[in-house]
Amino acid sequence: MRGRISGVLAFVLVFGVVAQAAAASTTIHFFAPPRMTLDGKDINETLVEMFNSSQNDIIVEYTPATGDWVEKVSVEFLAGTAPDVVAGWESFFRNWLEQGHALPLDRYLDAELINDFVPGHLRLFQVDGKQMALPHYTGVSGLFYNVDMFDAAGVPYPDETWTWDTIIEAGRKLTRRSGDQVVQWGFDVNGGWDRVIQFIWENGGRVIDEGAVVGNRIYLDEPEAIEALEFQHSLIWEYEIAPPYPFIGRWSHDMFWNGTELAMWQTGSWDVSATFTNCPTCNWNVSVRPRGRTGIASAIHTADGYMVYAGTRHPDEAVRFLLFLVGEEAQRYQMIAGNLQPARLSLGAEYARETEAAQKGINLEVFIEQTAYARPAPLFTKQTEVGQLLWPAIEESILKNERPVRQVFEELTARVNAILAQP
Repeated sequence: MRGRISGVLAFVLVFGVVAQAAAASTTIHFFAPPRMTLDGKDINETLVEMFNSSQNDIIVEYTPATGDWVEKVSVEFLAGTAPDVVAGWESFFRNWLEQGHALPLDRYLDAELINDFVPGHLRLFQVDGKQMALPHYTGVSGLFYNVDMFDAAGVPYPDETWTWDTIIEAGRKLTRRSGDQVVQWGFDVNGGWDRVIQFIWENGGRVIDEGAVVGNRIYLDEPEAIEALEFQHSLIWEYEIAPPYPFIGRWSHDMFWNGTELAMWQTGSWDVSATFTNCPTCNWNVSVRPRGRTGIASAIHTADGYMVYAGTRHPDEAVRFLLFLVGEEAQRYQMIAGNLQPARLSLGAEYARETEAAQKGINLEVFIEQTAYARPAPLFTKQTEVGQLLWPAIEESILKNERPVRQVFEELTARVNAILAQP
């Protein structure tokens, strides 16, 4: 009898331990856009596998973002059903933080970790003095150039000595025509907001108030800004060294990747892997952006980050996974597997030396060098309303030459500031 009781007790004890262990496993839901390696594997899947295999008390389930995922997650925030950890970037991500959908992270962070991120990237994720998200990676802008085109034209490769005047001089030599048809363009004037504003910074101008990442006033009617905007217009319509994309129906990344149409492309470290994938036979490299005539250098950095949903039922576990994502192991993996410039500054030298791109001779030091002065593209307190006005102004004045740059941007500035002044 005693033996039977002992056996039952032993079974109960063992079953209780197993049940307690099973109950201790907390499931965390991670939602992010897929980010692929050169061999086609989703980096996020591997990161989740790494985390799950490193411990046994948290299970992370990953859902790749597809379709209208920004709208989907926004609805889930309001419904209280959002994933525990969410990735995002730029204006919509900042809106989520300002709307109170993110869990403040300050009590989980220490000075050593905080000091290892680009300060401007951290400020972008702060609301009312609280750290609401952490950087995913830090892509920094630069100038991609086709080495073979430069060699054929006898043009020295771009470097820190280049200015706006060098763009014109080199662009003329690199632009080739067959009769009246341009078959190779020298430079890229990109209508993207983050590209356009860098010329303004290089000319000593301002877009929003200095030191701010979210503006309640815009300054695109000031002389320095107008001059920078008119310079971009002149590269297309006066010097004819940059393609008017809306008319030719070809866009900068396609023209650079086919290896025959574009000598210089304004982009950043986020496009390193995509360039290898889309132009495997291209002979290319990267440089810092040319400085303005004032001698000022500029660069933008990406605004990608991770947040923990404020309504999560498992805040400590969700933050633990987020801290893994921004930790050295995960950052090093996505750096090596995807040629992504890491968010952690301490990995910069390793990024420039040991990634596949570096091994193939791409000068990744360019991106590390520019990190010292890179800043995020400015956002606005009423981002949706302002954002709807920016692209049409850039397109009709700079890209399409339909109205004078000064007139368009003076009107735009007045209109935007009226919107931002409203309560």
